[in-house]
Amino acid sequence: MKLVSKIGEKIKESGLRDDYIADRMQISKKQVYNLKKGISFPTFEKAFILASILNCPVDELATFEEEGNSKDN
Repeated sequence: MKLVSKIGEKIKESGLRDDYIADRMQISKKQVYNLKKGISFPTFEKAFILASILNCPVDELATFEEEGNSKDN
């Protein structure tokens, strides 16, 4: 199974700016970019902070998918 980030989608849906999210999470805008692109994942604590900022359950920030079920296949 593979962890797939939904953070970029959730941030887009929220309409919040990257600099606002970065400030609230106490991370850089580059780190927000990496989270949005699925390059990196937040720590457990930061995931809960981000979910609070986005007003969504933390389990909506990512999903598990079978390795063979990627959109590219």
